Amino acid sequence: MTAYEVTLIDVARLRPTEEVDAAHVETLAADIRCAAVLRQPVLIERRSLAILDGHHRYHAARRLGLARIAAIVIDYDDPRLSLSSWTGAPFTRGDVLAAAASGRLLAPKSTRHQLDPAPAPAPVALADLERPTSSP
Repeated sequence: MTAYEVTLIDVARLRPTEEVDAAHVETLAADIRCAAVLRQPVLIERRSLAILDGHHRYHAARRLGLARIAAIVIDYDDPRLSLSSWTGAPFTRGDVLAAAASGRLLAPKSTRHQLDPAPAPAPVALADLERPTSSP
């Protein structure tokens, strides 16, 4: 299995795990607004709805008032998913899930979650993200 399903998920349901650079969020929000497209989905852990990758995209979506965001939702134990660190510091899946549950966020760009194979680009029109979902 190499393809990843991209789904639209309510922004309000997601649980951040890392802090972000506010200036980068503003720049990214402006880029998304100008292009009228979100070019890459965020990566979400299925059970906790923790954000594994895409914190700046998530915050840009919130800044733009989007109801939904494109996401790849994956189980943390999926063998295609790996966890490492941008800084070399050791992080565990438990650390990430604890940050999501507690709200005590990790530093920006501390964890690095990667999918192998890497997902193909999956752009989604901004108009499709502005509408709230109809399901509960």
